[in-house]
Amino acid sequence: MTGATARAGETFGFVTRYNCGICERIEPAFQPHQGTGMRHSFGNAKRCKFVSIVVLIFAASFVPPASSNADDTPNDRAAEKAQRLKYLTELAGNMLVTLNEPASATGILDTQPVLRYSNPVRNFFSDGAVYLWRHDDQPILLGALSVRGNGAVFCEFATLQSTPLRCDIANGRPAWTPEKTSQVDVPLSVEGLPSANRQAFVMRRLIRRFKIQMQEPNDPDNVKELRLLNKPLIEWSDEKTNSTAMCFGFTETNDPEGLVIIKYNGSPSPNQSQWTYTLARMTSRPLSFYLDGQSIYEVKGYWSNPRSPKDSYLEQRLSEYNP
Repeated sequence: MTGATARAGETFGFVTRYNCGICERIEPAFQPHQGTGMRHSFGNAKRCKFVSIVVLIFAASFVPPASSNADDTPNDRAAEKAQRLKYLTELAGNMLVTLNEPASATGILDTQPVLRYSNPVRNFFSDGAVYLWRHDDQPILLGALSVRGNGAVFCEFATLQSTPLRCDIANGRPAWTPEKTSQVDVPLSVEGLPSANRQAFVMRRLIRRFKIQMQEPNDPDNVKELRLLNKPLIEWSDEKTNSTAMCFGFTETNDPEGLVIIKYNGSPSPNQSQWTYTLARMTSRPLSFYLDGQSIYEVKGYWSNPRSPKDSYLEQRLSEYNP
């Protein structure tokens, strides 16, 4: 501050007092409420009159800087968002997904994303979309593509079934050949047999039995419980097998970090359960899955452990977004 020199504060109990270099008065920076231990706001605390006058003059003369782009209107921002979505959709369309069984069967991309997200917690800017690939109308792969704050474009993929597949990534990246060998169609104990028109209701109730916790890779004590998204990411049925299923996402903000698929088999085979669940990760951070309060599955940090093209989850930087 011009003309004033801040001097070292003196501490009296929990109140720090500062000495003004102009009037030599010593006043508390905060004053406690009587008997409550709570502190007054700046507006209630006593302070040097000279400092108050200078602050008022500065506040009156301060003019916020003009926007770096005065022509940036809501319509412009909507157009930019639409342009990013078009770019991400084209990028997803350039990826070739094939299954081993049946031989060379091709996965079909749903060009309409199942979710659009921003994740303001992890990046000062992020614009992403979650895409679905199907085969015979059955979901086989979920992929999240996003443009992050520095313009880097990332993908995160999770296979949803046990049949091995191959994903040829765009931009000449090595193929991803996941093999999901665990946490697929695990028997789920459910009482009673719901009617066809109540299966969706029962699934929305059953998902409440699951919880997912996420850790920070370098801080194992920093654990947070993920929030269940309001709506399932995917719902589907198969008349051939008389089955219905829902894929639920668990999130820190608004993009899925973990997936739980609940499936009802109306006509189960001899070695198949009536109700099953499938678990999948959608983040590189460590996750812990719980059912009825009991730990059922854990995944370690993706980048801090050995990785393989056969992993059922993939995170990879693809390119730079330059509109």
